[in-house]
Amino acid sequence: MFRVLFLIALVPAFAYGNVSRACSGGRPQPTNVVIEGCTAPPCNLVRGQDVIGIIDFTTDRAVTSMTTIATATALGVTTNYPLGSNAITCNFLQGSSCPLSANEDVTYRLTMPILSIYPLVSLSIEIDLVDQDNNSVSCFVVDAQVVTANK
Repeated sequence: MFRVLFLIALVPAFAYGNVSRACSGGRPQPTNVVIEGCTAPPCNLVRGQDVIGIIDFTTDRAVTSMTTIATATALGVTTNYPLGSNAITCNFLQGSSCPLSANEDVTYRLTMPILSIYPLVSLSIEIDLVDQDNNSVSCFVVDAQVVTANK
């Protein structure tokens, strides 16, 4: 039960602002990451609202398909979060579509709902866009916190 609640708490954190940092292992970084409403870490993820992330990156090879993998770390625990249909990266490209050519500049729009039941936690989310061979195309990490809406 705690694991399920923990996963629910981490869902919103996968999208972040202009405040990303590099993933481990030397994976390619995006050229720009903008999270609407976020200018400095940690990004506030407001319960009951969507987080919109705009990720610009350049492919270093031909890509036929991509999947977004979100990994959340909170309270010393790291877990994968299934994104459902949002994980099909090619469905959310702006101005282009898969397959992609080598050295193609790409913009990806990631929308994530922050449910009102999510606990108020601080966390880091790693977003890794992987190709058809499960190799990283672009990866970044953002620090965030789930907050309540200002009234």
